[in-house]
Amino acid sequence: MDNIGIVLSGGGARGAAHIGVLQALNENGIYPSQVSGASAGALIASLYCSGYTPKEILELSKEKEFLKIFKIGFLNKGLTHMTRLQEFLEYHISQKNIEDLKIPLHISISNINSGRSEIVNTGELTLYVMASCAVPLIFKPIKIGDSLYVDGGLLNDLPIEPLLEKKVKIIGVSVCPNNFKKNIVGVKAIAERVFQMSIWDNVAPRIKQCDVALELDKSFAYSLFDFKKSEELYKIGYEATINKMDKIFKIIN
Repeated sequence: MDNIGIVLSGGGARGAAHIGVLQALNENGIYPSQVSGASAGALIASLYCSGYTPKEILELSKEKEFLKIFKIGFLNKGLTHMTRLQEFLEYHISQKNIEDLKIPLHISISNINSGRSEIVNTGELTLYVMASCAVPLIFKPIKIGDSLYVDGGLLNDLPIEPLLEKKVKIIGVSVCPNNFKKNIVGVKAIAERVFQMSIWDNVAPRIKQCDVALELDKSFAYSLFDFKKSEELYKIGYEATINKMDKIFKIIN
């Protein structure tokens, strides 16, 4: 459908829920003509826009090579390089540049030199996906040109702006927790919660601008690093979308 755009938020391992959303939409004949994403959403989107089906992406998410991508050195050996993600993308995606993808893709990245969010739709795909996925204080920033970039979700976790310009119906999908959390114990848990709070602050005004808002609250119980739970998260995204399909059809038609 030429008039449908989808925006996929970041959320670490919770991003697997996006795969279920895409599967539910495709099963019902809805194929977005524009895709925008941040962090994990940008990773899933890059695979989808390159030509993989949602079911194929789900299978990729279970591979050992994928699970190793986000093995971190946090509080151990310092910040982790993103070489595993680079190798994974270069092996599985044949298109080199964003503009070569089968479906137009927009990627959110955060410039820590200027302190500003940027959204790109041209240039080296692997480099920009790595930048969008570089969670601060865990992964090393990615240098592009003269600037350093980190996780796109930090400043814009639901990059709807390019789709607003395209004047398409926007389906916004958020897996960013905005719920009350009682027990937050330990440095890792505190760091994750602070990051969630920062991200939700920039998601809230954007989700309201979407024609269809899918806030996958059942995914909130999962950690950023629950990468072995992709099947469960896939089902969460799939079921939430199926349950809202009547409303989606009504809005997009």
